[in-house]
Amino acid sequence: MRFIYWIVLTILIIFSSCETDFELNAPYKTTPIVYGLLDQSLDTQFIKINKSFLGNTNNADFAPINDCTQFDYLIAVLEERDQNNFLIGTDTLREIMVGNLDEGIFYEDSQKIYFLETSNNSLNDENTYKLNVDVPHKNLNFSAETELVNGAGLMFDFYTKITLQLNGFRCADNDLATLDDYLNPSIVWNTTLNGKRYELILRVHFMEHTFSGDTITKFIEWDLGDKTSISTNGSEEMTKIISGKSFFDMVDSKLKNYNQEQEVEKRTFSSDAIEIILTAGSEDLNTYMQVNEPVTNVVTERPIFTNVENGIGLFGSKYSKKLISSMSDGTVLELCKGQITSQYKFCCDSTEQIITISNLTGGVNVGCN
Repeated sequence: MRFIYWIVLTILIIFSSCETDFELNAPYKTTPIVYGLLDQSLDTQFIKINKSFLGNTNNADFAPINDCTQFDYLIAVLEERDQNNFLIGTDTLREIMVGNLDEGIFYEDSQKIYFLETSNNSLNDENTYKLNVDVPHKNLNFSAETELVNGAGLMFDFYTKITLQLNGFRCADNDLATLDDYLNPSIVWNTTLNGKRYELILRVHFMEHTFSGDTITKFIEWDLGDKTSISTNGSEEMTKIISGKSFFDMVDSKLKNYNQEQEVEKRTFSSDAIEIILTAGSEDLNTYMQVNEPVTNVVTERPIFTNVENGIGLFGSKYSKKLISSMSDGTVLELCKGQITSQYKFCCDSTEQIITISNLTGGVNVGCN
C-alpha cells in the first residue's frame, strides 16, 4: 500500500507541476483614445481618434497594423455652447488619411485623423466646445469638453514690439573685436484667460542658394522653453531673456552636421528673418504635459491623466501669436563674420544694411559679392 501511495503522489506532483499554461492578457476591451487641441487662430482643427489594441504576442508587432488602432467608422460631432450652456450649433468632423509621418512604431505610410474647417473665425473665445463620438458597430459613446484659450487677451508687451520694430532682433553689438560681448534681448508678454502654459519658439528664416542654381527657403527653429502662469485668469506679465551667445551657438548646432553643406554656395535672409511664436495652452494641456514630463527622481510611476469621458487622452485648446522682426546690424555682422557662425556662408543682400554695417565697422563687408 505504501508503494502504491508514493506512485500516486509522484504522478500527481508531475502532472500538477506541468500545468504552466496561463493567459497573460485580460479579456480585450476597446478603449477609445482621443488627442486634439482646438486653436481658433487656425482655419482647420485636427483631432486624432484611435482605439487601444491587444495581441497574444509582442504588442509592438501589432502597432504597425492600421486596423489594430483605427476605427472603421465613427461619427464625431463638435458641439458649441455659450456661457449659459445653451447649444449654439454642431459640426460633424470629416476623416482624412495623412502621410509624411515621422518614423516610429506605428504605421508610417498613412494614418486616419478627423478634421473640421473653422475659417472666418467660427470658433468663439467665449464659448465651450464638446466633442461627442459614437461608434455604432462597437456600441461605444465617448466625449470630452474644453474651453478655448482667449486669443484676444494674449499680447506681446508694447515695449517688446516697438523695440523689435525699431532696432531689430539684437544679439550682438557692431564690434567684432569684442568677441565675448553679446546682447541678451528680452521678450515680454501678458497671459490670457484660460491660458496656463506658455511656450516660446524662435525661427530664423533664410534662403539657401546652391551651386546648381537652386534657391530653397528654410528656417531654423529654437525652442526657448515654457512658463506656467499662477492662474488661468490672465493679465500676468511674463518675461523670457534670450542669451545672445546661445543664439549663435544654436545656429551652429543646427547647421554643423548638415550633410549637404558642400552644395551650399551662400545663405541670405530678408528683412523679416526673425519669427517669434508665442503659444498659450489650456490648463488640461498643462496638466497632461506635467504628468508626462521625464521622471527626475527615484519614483518612476506616474499618474494617468485624461479628460475624455469613457476613454483616455486629451481634448484641450491652445492659441498662438507671432512677432516678425529683422535682425539688427550687429546680429547680421556676427552671423556673417563672427567666430561661431562665419563658416556657414551667411551674407547680406540688402544694400542699405551692407553700407550701414561697413560704415559702423570701418569697412567690414557682409555682402554676398
